[in-house]
Amino acid sequence: MAHHKSARKRVRQEAKRRSRNRAYISSLRSAVKKLRFAIEQRTKGEVSSEELQKTFSATQSLLMKSASKGRIKKNNASRRIKRLAYHVKSADQSS
Repeated sequence: MAHHKSARKRVRQEAKRRSRNRAYISSLRSAVKKLRFAIEQRTKGEVSSEELQKTFSATQSLLMKSASKGRIKKNNASRRIKRLAYHVKSADQSS
């Protein structure tokens, strides 16, 4: 338990930041899962190429935004985007 006034404030700030970051990372993971599902549906022919590209663009934007805000590292975001782009491209070519 914090005893100083500044330490109590720090605890409050950390709790607020932690909950904000967890929510943001959770939405990021959900977007990636949604994209992976769209890729799977595209290989089956159930989703159009435009819808897949739209989902990929939104996910890419979210990843880069999270990297610029420091929630994930820049290289982590780039690596994820590269791998997802490869899967999107292969799903588009297979259908």
